[in-house]
Parts: sequence; structure tokens; C-alpha cells
Amino acid sequence: MLLFAGCTNLVFQPDRAVYATPAQYGAAYENVTFASADGTKLDGWWIRPQGEPKGTVLVVHGNARNMSAHFQGFGFLVRSGWEVFIFDYRGYGKSGGEPGMEGAVEDTVAAIRYVLRRRSGSLTVIGQSLGAVLLIDALARTETDRIRLAVFDSAFASLPEAGDDALSGNALTWPFQWLAYLTLDDRYDAIDRVGTLKVPKLFLAGSKDRIVNPNHSWRLFDAASRPRAFWLATEAGHIRALESPALRRHFVAFLSRPVFPADFSEMLIFDKISIIKKSKGPD
Repeated sequence: MLLFAGCTNLVFQPDRAVYATPAQYGAAYENVTFASADGTKLDGWWIRPQGEPKGTVLVVHGNARNMSAHFQGFGFLVRSGWEVFIFDYRGYGKSGGEPGMEGAVEDTVAAIRYVLRRRSGSLTVIGQSLGAVLLIDALARTETDRIRLAVFDSAFASLPEAGDDALSGNALTWPFQWLAYLTLDDRYDAIDRVGTLKVPKLFLAGSKDRIVNPNHSWRLFDAASRPRAFWLATEAGHIRALESPALRRHFVAFLSRPVFPADFSEMLIFDKISIIKKSKGPD
């Protein structure tokens, strides 16, 4: 039973605490509520830069705590002139309801549609860890004509496989890896959906990620349709790739002009700031 609870907690680890607000970092923000498809009330923040925004970025955060513990990681975007919208899916922070995969995917769909209603022009979307999996499923369910770029940071290709990885990393739980395939739902596996997405895609991973093996991101990249890119931060852990100042500079530049050359996909390795170009080759 303890192992079962451990597997379940790999998916959702919410709380209701307020860890910080954008105001504590000198950023202007607006607290808003909007509804998911079933009427569940969801909580969100518009975090605004100084001056006219370059564009809007929607963030789908990972499984732990709530948005008040995740927004700080995107402060560099606000300082670079981008408006950020971050929200809590059900069961997190001030959002209503109880956590669950189907509800969280529908909440992500609702957030995309809400932002597209409130803002004209194109939209960039970023999902981290569990949020990346929710985002992949949500993009497969909704309109994407106005989405200029989808970023998936530290995503896992399969939820049972991610649970297997977690259990295999501990000597005490190693013999029970098989429980992940019994207790974790594979109906939302990103590897089954990513190939259907037509939006431009950027996959981020850290080579020192001990929570989700970076091979998950590579497999998703490999299964994705073009245009696509894969960036590996060689010294980064889980959802830590964007902490690298060098990668942040590249990322901000890429957001301003997300160009995907037709004849190759990019893999960027940031310990030496080098670019490896992979020939497209025959499909």
C-alpha cells in the first residue's frame, strides 16, 4: 500500500500554501479566475512586464506544490519583455476540485482557450514535467492555429515508465518496479499523442535529471512531426535547464524568432555552447 501511494504521488503532489507572489519580485500581476469545461473554478495569474509585451507565454507547471512555487522560474521571461500567464489546475492552490489526469488535461485546454480569448495574436505555451504531458494531451484536443511554439521541459514519454524509473532508482523499491505498470494510467502517455501535434515543438531536458530520464524527451522529439527541436542542458537536473544563463539567452532569442530550418533538427549542448546539426535524411 505504501508503494501504491508512492506511485500515485508521482503524479500529483498539490498543496494550498502561498509561497510567493510576483509582487514580492517587483512584477505587476493580476489574479483571475476562469472555469474548466465542467465548471470547476481555476486560479491564474497574468504577470506583466514593463512596457508593451513582446507576446504572451502560457505556463503549465509541474506536479508539486502550486503556481506560487513555480512562477519564479519564468521571471526571466517577464524581465525580457514577455507577459506570462500561469495557472493552477484542479486541486492545486486556490483552484477548486480534486487532482486527476482527465480533469487536469481539461483544465489545460480551458487555460489555452481562456488566454486565446483574452489576447489577440499568437501564443507560446510551455509545460514542465507533468505539465508538459498535460500540455501535449491538451494540444491534441483543441485548436492550435494561433500557437506559434510549444515547449516541453523534462517531459516523460509514458507515466508507467516514469514510475518504473523512480522505483528503480532506489535499492529498497527496485524489486517493485512492476507496480508502476499496475498502478499508473497509460491512457495519457505523451508518446502516443505527440506525433499528432502540428505546432512547432521544442523539447528541453537536463542530462543530470534524476527524476525523469532525459531519454524520455529524446523519444518524444524523435516521435514528433517537424518542425521540432531538442535542446539538452548537460549540467541541468529536473526542470532546471532554463536556469542556465546561456540557455536563457538562447531561449529568449528563440522565442522572438522560432526558426526551424527545413533540412535539419537542432540539438544544443550547453556545457560548451555548441550546436550539432543533424541531417534530416529519408523518413
